[in-house]
Amino acid sequence: MKTFCTPVLLLAGVMGLAPLAASAQAPAAAAPCEPQSAGTITYDEIVAKYADADSKFVVLEGADGIRVHYKDQGAGPAILLVHSSVGDLKDWDGWVKVLSKSYRVIRLDLPAFGLTGPVPSGNYSIDRYLMLVDSLMDHLGIERFAIAGTSYGGLVAFRYAGTRVDRVAALVLSNSAGVEYGGRGGTSERARNPAAVFTPRVTTTEMTAKMLNSIINDPSKVTPEIVQRKTDYANVVGRDREAFVATRMYERGNPQRVLSHVRAPALVLWGATSKALSADTAQAFVDAMKNARSTQKILYDGGGHLLHIERPEQTVADVKPFLDRQVTGGAWQ
Repeated sequence: MKTFCTPVLLLAGVMGLAPLAASAQAPAAAAPCEPQSAGTITYDEIVAKYADADSKFVVLEGADGIRVHYKDQGAGPAILLVHSSVGDLKDWDGWVKVLSKSYRVIRLDLPAFGLTGPVPSGNYSIDRYLMLVDSLMDHLGIERFAIAGTSYGGLVAFRYAGTRVDRVAALVLSNSAGVEYGGRGGTSERARNPAAVFTPRVTTTEMTAKMLNSIINDPSKVTPEIVQRKTDYANVVGRDREAFVATRMYERGNPQRVLSHVRAPALVLWGATSKALSADTAQAFVDAMKNARSTQKILYDGGGHLLHIERPEQTVADVKPFLDRQVTGGAWQ
């Protein structure tokens, strides 16, 4: 029996994106398609394996009914942590251990990552992720908070800070994506080629280890545990297609314009020898945030791309005093 699906090219049209090169030849009706995913682990199985006592789940009707996995730890002024494009909320454990003593620390798995479920509408755009942050923080009753993001999570964080200026009390960016187009390695084949089509992929531990070692400069941090976790998450049924759709929906826009709207004090952290994004980009972020209340940049000699994994103690030791300066009388200024 043949299976039928909505081709990715049609999905892009439904989501209001510019027509893709091959879309003119796409059939109007459902047509036979290749298997939707090469995934080897079901969503229920991944939740059973990696959810813990601090895991919380909520279906956010204000964000397409996404079932979000998040953790809410500590007490005090709130800060939201947003992971990278190869990340999940556990990556922040080192920061949470320190920050949760003085702050209410919220962290989530973005759709297509960790233990968060798929987006029912198929909309994996940045704007949808910003609405997801709105919905989660509204659900938690948190009106004003700091936000920190790394790599792709930095892109989410600065766009949120530039468009929700009244909600963001402070902004922390660590090796943020969104300014340096394509990174040092250039854009992927899928992003470069508008005619690219989805190909199911299984991720091996060898592939994961190679990828992590290319962006984490300290090989001791690329442990068997993190390699297995990232491999398992990548092999959840449907994740390969989710990643493809999210890549095709990415629109760079004008990041400098968005950054110019940031009003909150901002801290930019950067690995001086990151293999993913040039250290010069750190200054580009600082320069673009010309209307922020204050800006500060810290470069880490020898540091790689995922500093919160590679150097959690050193980086959070810089982040906490920055956040502390924004608090007066137990609340955000």
